[in-house]
Amino acid sequence: MKKNAFAVLGITAAVALLAGCNSAVPAGGSGSGSGSGTEIEILSNFTSDVTRGKVLDELIKQFNSEHKGDYTVVSKAQPDWPTLQQQIRSSISAGSAPDVFLYNYNPTDLSREKSGALMDWSSALEDDADWKARFKQDNLDALTIDGQLIGIPGDQAPTLFYYNKDLFKKAGIDAFPATWDEYLADAQKLKDSGVGAISLMTADDSWHTMNAFSYLATAEGGADVYAPGSDLDNPAIVKAADYTKRLLALSTPDAVGGNYAASSSNFLNGQSASIIDGPWLISSIQSTVKDACSIGVAAAPTFDNGEIDPGYTVTDSLNVWGAAKQTDKKKEAAVVAWMKFFTSNDSAVKMAVEGEYPMAVQTELSDADKEKASCQMAEVLDISNAAPAAIVQMARGITTDAQAQLPSLLESLALGQTTPEQFATKLQAANAQ
Repeated sequence: MKKNAFAVLGITAAVALLAGCNSAVPAGGSGSGSGSGTEIEILSNFTSDVTRGKVLDELIKQFNSEHKGDYTVVSKAQPDWPTLQQQIRSSISAGSAPDVFLYNYNPTDLSREKSGALMDWSSALEDDADWKARFKQDNLDALTIDGQLIGIPGDQAPTLFYYNKDLFKKAGIDAFPATWDEYLADAQKLKDSGVGAISLMTADDSWHTMNAFSYLATAEGGADVYAPGSDLDNPAIVKAADYTKRLLALSTPDAVGGNYAASSSNFLNGQSASIIDGPWLISSIQSTVKDACSIGVAAAPTFDNGEIDPGYTVTDSLNVWGAAKQTDKKKEAAVVAWMKFFTSNDSAVKMAVEGEYPMAVQTELSDADKEKASCQMAEVLDISNAAPAAIVQMARGITTDAQAQLPSLLESLALGQTTPEQFATKLQAANAQ
């Protein structure tokens, strides 16, 4: 989760790790409620000083009021995402998994899911078809391990094109392009007008560039082109590398070697005309761009070759609400009741509109909701709801060795030191280590 990577240094992190879940900081306001009924704790990074945390506090207060005497939910929060993930792993290993917790799903490491410590949600969803229908079946399938549904999809941030309508218009572009070849032609117009066509970067995790690369690869080779276990030395990856090289040439001068901060700043300051990023960018758009609604949102182009349906999304990795396996049926009922409430349309709308946090559920906004939502959030939800497929970004599923080599591979590609064919070969070799 890009905007949650706060640094926690020295003894603070050490104390948090050693203390496990009990070190989590209470998310002020949602605290103890009335203290009546069966109590459950929610562990996440939704602190009260960020919008999604404030909305979570409000929803918990509402839930506790509606279930007074039966259930009480208490929010505990750890702001640093990596520390939170380690806390969860440590508590599961120690046999004291949190009641409900938000974690990052990794299909290459199922140690948590196969620990035997997590609750199976299968019967709860099968008993409520309407609730089950709110989730994408692909996500439910991914979270079904050895016949058990080991979590509830929490969020899977779609990476979409954010583009500056004014800069497009100045370059003579009337509409966002439908194909990648059209996009490259428009990108040249933007470059000729004096701005970078797209914000890209090669440092750190090469986030913005790898979003583009993932869209290019899936547009050419289909949804499974870089699925775990795939041979990455294939024609679709080669074509994606070729088009990525072209995009880097049409980006800003600091794209090669640039990081996330520089890349996003270039877009927000009007030095580039488009960027592929997650919904966390919206708050920066609202606070930085003078006319925020001049920034549009669009699904990525395709190659119009029938390999994948237009309108699909490439996403960040899936974050999941897991729960401890319970022997106390009242506590299990409380967990299920809370999750049904939290993933209801009313709650999801509130999280999206007020918390700037789109959840991994079907979210339908009324006309009044759309009036309250930011220009971009309404478009993000419309695109996400209509998306025929959601595919996790390539860098989130390759090996750590391959991830580590991506910046240098992309830089050598951009500088002409590596051909697209060599890029694919080297990437596959790194991923096979």
